[in-house]
Amino acid sequence: ADLHKANEFEKRLTLSLGPDMLSPVYSYLSMTELSEYTTTEAQYIEQVKAEDGLAEDSPEMAAKIEEFRARMKKYNSDRLYPNMPDWPVMCFYNMSKRRLGSAIVVRGDSSITRELTDNWYSEPFEERRRLMAGHARVGRTFAGRVRQLVTGSTGLDEAEWGVTLFSHTAQDIKEIVYDMR
Repeated sequence: ADLHKANEFEKRLTLSLGPDMLSPVYSYLSMTELSEYTTTEAQYIEQVKAEDGLAEDSPEMAAKIEEFRARMKKYNSDRLYPNMPDWPVMCFYNMSKRRLGSAIVVRGDSSITRELTDNWYSEPFEERRRLMAGHARVGRTFAGRVRQLVTGSTGLDEAEWGVTLFSHTAQDIKEIVYDMR
């Protein structure tokens, strides 16, 4: 419905201004969506059992699960229905994960250099999830300085995602993009 409203607005605006007054030079279509790499409740329970040694039926575990559910409810709502700030600096870029076949060297979270195929999708899902968790940890270090909106565009436009960053300074955007790569 929102896409139809946007298209209707574009048509009405073009008709009201007359032909050739507005000529789009670029457009990009993407939608808000949830990440496939988000931690599930079952994964969280296993993590808490391993890290904190809590029994699955303990009151402490029940409290942690309730906190997790509340946190994920807010996270999912923020992802699907974002409320973006009115900050003076904005940056947009689209991106896709590589599907080539050559090998590259990357530095992992533990500063160990290893070989990774240059095809993101040939990596096992759990490895991709681990790498995305590291990516998220870096992003959280910019909390309060940079807000991001990641939207999905697979099948809708030329890339897989649209990334929009908001900040008070261009330097913060430069830093987060540099640190995230």
